[in-house]
Amino acid sequence: MGSGTIRRIDELGRIVIPKEIRRGMHINVGDEMEISRSGDTLEIKKHSRFEEQKEVVLATAKLLARETGSKVLVVDLQEVVLDVGGDKKKYQGKVLAGSLAKAVLSRRAEVIHGDDLRDVFEDGDADCDYLVFEPIEACGDSFGGMALLLKTLPSDVARAYLAFCTKLIGATLA
Repeated sequence: MGSGTIRRIDELGRIVIPKEIRRGMHINVGDEMEISRSGDTLEIKKHSRFEEQKEVVLATAKLLARETGSKVLVVDLQEVVLDVGGDKKKYQGKVLAGSLAKAVLSRRAEVIHGDDLRDVFEDGDADCDYLVFEPIEACGDSFGGMALLLKTLPSDVARAYLAFCTKLIGATLA
């Protein structure tokens, strides 16, 4: 068997996940974790509400990408969980940083442009001139949001589509 870290279970059945593992997997206080059993093995993984409603989220993102002609990102509180539109899925799994991470945490719609695009991901910038972010909320909880990556200033129609789609997904997650 492996030589993993050994931890003792406390009287309430809790076990501490080592800090190095939490950092490496971007696990933060309040994150939901999914625990499953296979024989004598426990598997613990980050839980994604988006994964539960993947078909609806994917269909909504594809429709938004088609109607706006732009790349659409669906983000949870830490990373890009879905990259739709265009040929490459280059943003899938990227960790949020800078102004995009701040917009997600503040639950605030934002238009990010100029120098603020340089640090929206931990490993680099976004390949666009404007990133339009809209949060996704349900039952008072924040689940992340959706972003349009655009070469030109976003139109009012594109922003309205984005706002509608985030509300639709929020209603699905409720």
